[in-house]
Amino acid sequence: MKISIADGATVTLDGVNITNLGNNCDWAGINCPGDATIILKDCSTNTVCAGRDSYGDSNYPGIWIAPDKKLTIKGGGQLTAYSNNTNPYGAGIGGGYEIACGDIEIQGGDINATGGEWAAGIGCGYVADCGTITITGGTVTATGGFGAAGIGSGYDEASCGAITISGGTVTANGGDGGAGIGSGYAEASCGAITITTGVTQVTATKGEDAPNSIGAGNGSSCGTVTIEPGANVTQN
Repeated sequence: MKISIADGATVTLDGVNITNLGNNCDWAGINCPGDATIILKDCSTNTVCAGRDSYGDSNYPGIWIAPDKKLTIKGGGQLTAYSNNTNPYGAGIGGGYEIACGDIEIQGGDINATGGEWAAGIGCGYVADCGTITITGGTVTATGGFGAAGIGSGYDEASCGAITISGGTVTANGGDGGAGIGSGYAEASCGAITITTGVTQVTATKGEDAPNSIGAGNGSSCGTVTIEPGANVTQN
């Protein structure tokens, strides 16, 4: 069964567990082909991952938003989002293996997003584009797979738009060659990165061989990095 949110709809997750999609289910756990809002019900615990194709590979993210559309996540519940435990190649939230995605805004919730191989925790996957990434609140932990940023772009010519963090507590861990926040490895790119004084705490940790915790990954590029004076930011 494929679960999709209708264009412009708002859906509340309350104890959702989408983790048993097997082979021949080559789609995200939750698919958003249009603009969508997901509310995490207060005190709820929710887990979402993608299915696999006929070869057993998971190409999609846990939650996918279509290109040129916007996904908004808010509320007071918990969300764990990842591609799959078996051959994962998609982001936790965003895009997948050669699968582009749109804009992502997180306004609240306790969110843990993990990318598969070559895919960001929040953002795009392998050789694919994604839109802007905005975090205004909540507690967000994002971990990139090999060659990918924690928040931002994936591996090998993957590209994401601007990244803005203006609130919440954010922990971003890059995979090998990837920034914690920014671009992945091997000619990946991202737009401008802005972190404001409104954040509670931002901790960005670069992957092995990555030059920057916030900014460009190994052999990659990003736009201007602006960290406002007084913003509570730790770079590892």
